[in-house]
This record gives sequence, C-alpha cells and structure tokens, in this order.
Amino acid sequence: MDKKAINAIKRHRTAQLARLVGRAYVLHRKKRDIEIYTLICDEFVALGGVYLKFLQGVLLRSKMMRNWQSEDKLRIFEKLDTEPLDIVSILRKELGPQKLQQIVHVQPQPFAAGTFGQVYYAELHNGRPIIIKVLRPMIRETLKYDLRLLNAFMRRFYLKLTSKNIDTDARQALQDFAEATMGETNYRAEATFAKELFEFYKGNHELYIPETFMDLCTDKIIVQEYVGGISVAQLIGLKEQGVDVSTYVKDQVGSNLEKQMETLGYELLRGAFDMPRVQGDPHPGNIRLLPNNQVGLIDFGIAAKAPEDKASFFALVEAYDDLLTGNQSVANLFDKTLRFFVKDLYRALTTISRYMGAKAEKALTKQLGDMAEKSFEEMTGKTVVELEEGKEDLALIETNKMMNEGNKFGLILRIDDTAIMRSAQSFMTLLYSLGLYSKVLPKITDRVISHVKSKYPEITSDVSTVSLNEALETVSAWLERVAEKDPKLFRELSAKIAAKSDIIAEGEKNA
Repeated sequence: MDKKAINAIKRHRTAQLARLVGRAYVLHRKKRDIEIYTLICDEFVALGGVYLKFLQGVLLRSKMMRNWQSEDKLRIFEKLDTEPLDIVSILRKELGPQKLQQIVHVQPQPFAAGTFGQVYYAELHNGRPIIIKVLRPMIRETLKYDLRLLNAFMRRFYLKLTSKNIDTDARQALQDFAEATMGETNYRAEATFAKELFEFYKGNHELYIPETFMDLCTDKIIVQEYVGGISVAQLIGLKEQGVDVSTYVKDQVGSNLEKQMETLGYELLRGAFDMPRVQGDPHPGNIRLLPNNQVGLIDFGIAAKAPEDKASFFALVEAYDDLLTGNQSVANLFDKTLRFFVKDLYRALTTISRYMGAKAEKALTKQLGDMAEKSFEEMTGKTVVELEEGKEDLALIETNKMMNEGNKFGLILRIDDTAIMRSAQSFMTLLYSLGLYSKVLPKITDRVISHVKSKYPEITSDVSTVSLNEALETVSAWLERVAEKDPKLFRELSAKIAAKSDIIAEGEKNA
C-alpha cells in the first residue's frame, strides 16, 4: 500500500471539495441555483468513486439532478473513465496458475467501468463468454475518508440550501448510504448475492440473471457470464436524440420494451415480499434488453433488504396504485405514508385508538389524515392528490404537499428501508426517462397487489401496535413538536386525545 499516494489523494479531494463549497456559496448568494446544481454534479463526476455513486443513488431523484445542465448525464451510469491496469498480472496473482487455465482470450482493455470497478471481456476454456470485474486500486483505502468528506459536505452545505417540508433524519440517511457503499467493495458478498439471485431465477423466461463462477471470484475480482443485449442507458441516450426507442428495441432484439419494463418492475417489487433481498441498484447501466421479451440484470454490488414491516410497505404500494389511478384522497395518502415513514407515531396512535374502543373511521390516524386533508384543501383548493408529471416520488413530493413549509404536523421521517426505497426511486426515474411511467407503473402495482393478496393475505390488513405506556410517551413527544410548530393545531390534537383520557387512564391501569 502506497501511503504517500493515498495521502496525496486525500489532500487533493479535501481541497477540491473546499473549493466547491466556496464556489457554490458565492452562487447561492447570487441566487443562481441552477448553476449550483450543475457545478456540484460536474464536480462529483470529476471526483468519481463514492461521489458518483451518490449522484446515481441518493441524489438521482433530487431537484439538483433534474436541473443539472449537461449533455452527457448518462455517462455516470456506464461510460466512466478507466485506469490502466495489467489485467493478466492481476488474474495471475488472484487465481494462481491452475485456476487461471480456465480463462482464455482476456482482452487487455476494459469495455466498461463502474464507480468502483472496471470490466474486462474474456472466455472460459470451453468458449463461454465471461466478464471479469476488477476492483479499482486504492478504493478501499480511501473510501472511508471520502465518505466522511461527503458527509461533511452534505450536512454542512447542501442540506442547508434545500428547503424541507418534513424533518428527515439526515444523519441516518447518510449513514445508511455509507454502509451500503462500503458493502459494494466487498466482492465476496457481491458474488454470493449474484449467485443467490441466479438460483432464484434459474429457468425464468422473463428475468435473466448471469451465472457467477464462485471458484474464480476473490476479494478483488468477480467472474460472471457475459450478458449482451441493449443497455437501457444507451436507449435513454437515443430517446433524447429523438429516436423511437420502442421501435428500436423491436428492430434490434425483437422485444416489446413496455413488456420488458413491466417484467423488471414487477420482479423488483414483488421480490420485496417473496425474497430476503433484491437488486438494489437498477439504474439504466445495469439493465440489458434481450430477445424474446427477456430483460437481464448485471452488477449486484448493492442488495436492497426486503422491508421488515411488509404490511406497511404493502399499504404504501396500494397508496401509490390509488395515486396512479386518480383515486387517492389526501387523508388516505397521509394515513398510509405516515404508517410507513413515521412508524413509531402511527403505531402509537393506533394503540391509543384501540384503547379508546373507537371505530376504524374514528381512529386517531384517520382523524389526523382528515386534518391533513383540511390543511391541504386550504392551501390548494383541492381534496384529491394529483400526480404531477416528472414529480412522481410519493414520499418526497406528494406527502410534502400536505404540509406547509413549517412542517406544522411535527413529523420526523425515519426511513428504515432506505435501500429498497432508493431501488424503487431509481426504477421510477428510469420509466420516466423512457416515457413509460404512466403506461407501465399502474400495471406493475396492480400485479403486485394481486400477488400479495393471493399469497400473503395476512399482511394486507395487519397493523402493529406497541404498549400503551410507550404509545403515550411517543405521542407526548410528538405533541411537544406540534406545539412549537402550530399552537392552534396542538390544541385541536390534544383535545381529541384528552376527550377520551378517562378511557386511556383506565386502559393504562389494566395494561
């Protein structure tokens, strides 16, 4: 390990980020936001590695990315710069002479590159085409330092420039991203996950997972079956040039693009109920369109763990399905998003409602939803949430509409399932980029809802609760936040709970 080289890299990146903060702050003072977004995105691309991964994942659906003024955005998915590596020497060191005999015709130059690795084409001794993914030098040695720099930049600068209608646990979100990113450099774990998916989908005629050759994988290389076809990143580039991409796919591989995207979305979403984890990074560069309406996945560095609270996740899917079909009321959407994103408060309110003996339509969560709808109607003159083209993120867009700028409802979002949500956001962005959002997503949600109701009927109505003491503590802390934000709303909420205080007290005594 070259400590001098590593320290030089760290100093360079620290200085580069410091200059970025200074330049961005000047633009912020001049209220030139679009230039700030472009500056940050361009600089993150130049820095590469984890900064690029942050663009691909966490910031993919952000206002910053949407306003990035660049004609070459798609290169962040698969056309990254490569480093000069002696692939034969690396293979000789990693595999030894006996295993190396299994690999022939190794191309000396990589044909693709990702944020942490670059990919070479080769063949097995039996002529089977394969790829060899090699970890870039000094990635692991500098990654922790880069994550600390990125964390400092986001917390001290970027998050201060973005208005938040709902308080989010930014520290937790950045920590989750850091953990997922560290895991992406663990090639043993990636190979194991790829093998897990291969076994699950073996024989599936719609979703194709390449075989991973475990005996040829090490800490620094992954050897997998080569997957051809059309890259969706390439397809999006063609669409931006005015090409009819559905016709292009039909002509090139004889497949129906709409059907392929429906297949991929369905498998990713139903996997959240059927599997312990799914592919957590379905960005355009990791998807291949194949003949016979088959769609392939590559690169398994990020695994999205299935939600533990599947009942709440299913409720969120239902909420989105209603949103897509124009049947979503503000009260209902508020209720279901609260259930998934503010679990502790939702469970506390549900527990207290049960002690009150209230009917379902009079439960505190429902009453809170009615108040949110009233607030929304006062602000917009509407009683129904309308889906905005290009702004389809349920958590960050539609829920924000229900609250005023001051977050008077005092909510703190704790998103435990960040990986699965980032995966969903990436896929929805992909659909929108292809112009297939409104055509394909309703089919996906309908299919998943039918699948879950048929296979797991027990989770379609289950709502978890907590002890009454814990519920009262949670609600008390929440009401304190509301009192600071909106005293009038605090009095109204307190009255609803106090109205049944005698019943609650009796329930607490008997609990």
